[in-house]
Amino acid sequence: MRKKDILIAFLGFGISFILIYSTFKNFDFEIVFPVIKKLKIGFLFTFFISTFLEIIFRTLKWYFIILPLKKVDFLKLFKFEVISLGINNILPFRMGEVAKMFLLSKNYSLSKTTSLSTVFVERLLDTFILVGLFLIYSYIGNINLGVNKNFIILILLLVSITVFVFFIYIEKILNSSSFSNISVKHPKIYDLIIKIKNGGLCFKKTYILFLTILSGVVQWNFDFLNNFFIAKSMDINLNYFKSATTVFAGSLSASIPSMPGYFGNYEYAISRVMILWQFDKNISVLFPTIIHLLTYILITSSALVFIYMEKESLRNIFYKLRKE
Repeated sequence: MRKKDILIAFLGFGISFILIYSTFKNFDFEIVFPVIKKLKIGFLFTFFISTFLEIIFRTLKWYFIILPLKKVDFLKLFKFEVISLGINNILPFRMGEVAKMFLLSKNYSLSKTTSLSTVFVERLLDTFILVGLFLIYSYIGNINLGVNKNFIILILLLVSITVFVFFIYIEKILNSSSFSNISVKHPKIYDLIIKIKNGGLCFKKTYILFLTILSGVVQWNFDFLNNFFIAKSMDINLNYFKSATTVFAGSLSASIPSMPGYFGNYEYAISRVMILWQFDKNISVLFPTIIHLLTYILITSSALVFIYMEKESLRNIFYKLRKE
């Protein structure tokens, strides 16, 4: 591991510890313990079902992204997705995404660049869909967090146009008279660009792109339901649209360097939003903590089972990760 990576890892742990301290400072366990004892089991059960369905539709989205490249086994892809999420909970630097790339490349004879490109496209679409749903639901739910929504919409449009142009027209642009010499003078660069472009072939097929986006929309709505069900279990007045906003805040917090599992970042981001909505501080902290712990235990334990089932592949993955 490079010195730069080690420094970033220490920075992430430092940020997480600061945020954990800031979040749980003056946290009153005596107040929240009765709330924990009175959690409604029925809503916890629906939370686990919703989490399972969220991962299914997350996998389905990735499946449609890969489909123009290769016919893949959905159940195997589901295992890769869970393993990826589990490794992100255990290792720093979002190594789960790299592991997912290796698993896809090894099992389906796709180049690592193209495999990684499918993961990149998946994350890109996740961002577009989540931001889009946040804008829609915050409008419907009349939620104001002091965000300049017009600016977000403008940036979203500009990035969307850039992405579409790249994945749909880049090959035509490179083969045009203005750039025709690139493949001859810089064959490695040309080959790399084409491999990256191949990871986004779903953009060229309208019905596949529609199914990909639809899967993503359903996936994120199950994620919103997860938070909504925990709010119901705790008997706090958090409607569906505010639940969606807490998911957006939690996802945004994952972009900040942190320890594996995003502990501290997640609790801090959501608790600040809930305090802004005038919820009690202890309840505001307890709410994301319960969601985080339940999700972490469920995903990580499931990932460990699938890792055991795919141990030969992962031995190769970890060997390559160490070489990096």
